[in-house]
Amino acid sequence: MTTTTTKKKFPRITSAAFEHPADKAALAALKKIPILDVVFRKFFELGLEKIFRIQFLGQAIHVTPKQCPKIYGMFKEACDILDVHEPDLFLTSSPYVNAFTFGAERPFIVIHSALVDLLTEEELMGVLGHELGHVKAGHVLYRSIAYFLYEMSKQAGLAKMAVYGLSVALYDWFRKAEMTADRAELLVTQDVDVCLHVHMKLAAGSKCIYDQINPQEFLKQADSYEELDYSTLNKVFKLFSEMWLTHPVPVYRAKEIKIWSESKQYKEILAGRYPTEEPGLGLRPCPHCASKISPSFFFCPDCGKNSRI
Repeated sequence: MTTTTTKKKFPRITSAAFEHPADKAALAALKKIPILDVVFRKFFELGLEKIFRIQFLGQAIHVTPKQCPKIYGMFKEACDILDVHEPDLFLTSSPYVNAFTFGAERPFIVIHSALVDLLTEEELMGVLGHELGHVKAGHVLYRSIAYFLYEMSKQAGLAKMAVYGLSVALYDWFRKAEMTADRAELLVTQDVDVCLHVHMKLAAGSKCIYDQINPQEFLKQADSYEELDYSTLNKVFKLFSEMWLTHPVPVYRAKEIKIWSESKQYKEILAGRYPTEEPGLGLRPCPHCASKISPSFFFCPDCGKNSRI
């Protein structure tokens, strides 16, 4: 189990405490798109979440107190810090350095073996906090839809252009949502240098250079990347190179999290002053298991069943 015991915890913290303003604005715009409700229904009709859950349950390692207990210990502590209901966690064999959260009824987190091999324990705990940030902020449904629509946009058909346009809007929000999750990562690690090293390792992809990478030089690189915006042509190149990225470029993420680590908002959270969810306030019983849940929830976090029937 992880030996970290001194990290601060944030009981009943809401995602509003660390939500990035770009994430909030992009999601508000996204919800105004009429066709989105149709896509949601199709997503559930096809049972895509169940398909993926079955796949990982059969082909990956389900991380539990008795299976990969060290990783589970870090995961459990990250859940406690952010006050998040513990989702399922899977470890899958893959040479690609990645982690993701998927699902709507019962969100689950998947980490790749290459990611575990690349990162230190503190860095891995930060990535787990990042994924939990998506769960806490309610990103998982829209993120799952984004994956779904991107695959649909590759297929021929009369609706291809409409799906393609909606995919672009979703992916724009997708990248901005990552900055909210990066803030959750910092709240879990409570060490901005750990977060910076995560972004540098994701950019470089090598353990061998760990003692050679310099966070300050990486932040200077971020400044150089932003300075390219002096040219309209450069902005166009950036737009097309980033359009289908699921994450903002690493240098930008590093600069954003460094700025937030020095902000009053972050320091107030560490001091225990942040928006909270009052226990029981406005909650209603799940029709299946009677657990108290938020009126906005489509699915119960405890039993995973549709709470609106």
